[in-house]
Amino acid sequence: MATQKKQSPSKAREKNAPPAEAQATPPGAALIARLWEEMAKRGHTTHELAEALGITYVYLMKLASGEKPIFQLGRETLLRAAEYLAIPAAQAYLLAGALSPGDFVLTPTLEERMARVREAMVHDAMWCGLALSDALWAKTPQEARLLICLLYEQAAKTTWLDWTLIPKGTTQAKAKKAS
Repeated sequence: MATQKKQSPSKAREKNAPPAEAQATPPGAALIARLWEEMAKRGHTTHELAEALGITYVYLMKLASGEKPIFQLGRETLLRAAEYLAIPAAQAYLLAGALSPGDFVLTPTLEERMARVREAMVHDAMWCGLALSDALWAKTPQEARLLICLLYEQAAKTTWLDWTLIPKGTTQAKAKKAS
């Protein structure tokens, strides 16, 4: 009959500690959940995980319970977490909630988008003769430039402008104030 090696109560508790997703889900809990999965897969204890991350066991448990914000982990800790999980550092930042996918997207302004439309118009064989010169474009009011861009988009069946960036009722509001 094989004798089972008894674990100390603290060892048993740390191996059976609930993953972060079983508790209330604080921002960045995805990182803790992945660390818990990897820890279980490797057969490590939470003390060993804390050591691998370069943090104390107490701090790790506060992160797991949501007492401490995961998204505020330092760079070194996130790099160690990425190494432990064998994932890119950027993915660890995303899992921790320190970055969001929107942080990787640059949203151009309305002026930048209109400049792109005008650039397309200048290089379009059918429209290049109708495109305003640089000097005339700069002197043209924004509403007129916007109208030119929208007309070109409609005729060319393209979309560069984001309708949510277009100011609503600016011309009408100015006309009402003038009268």
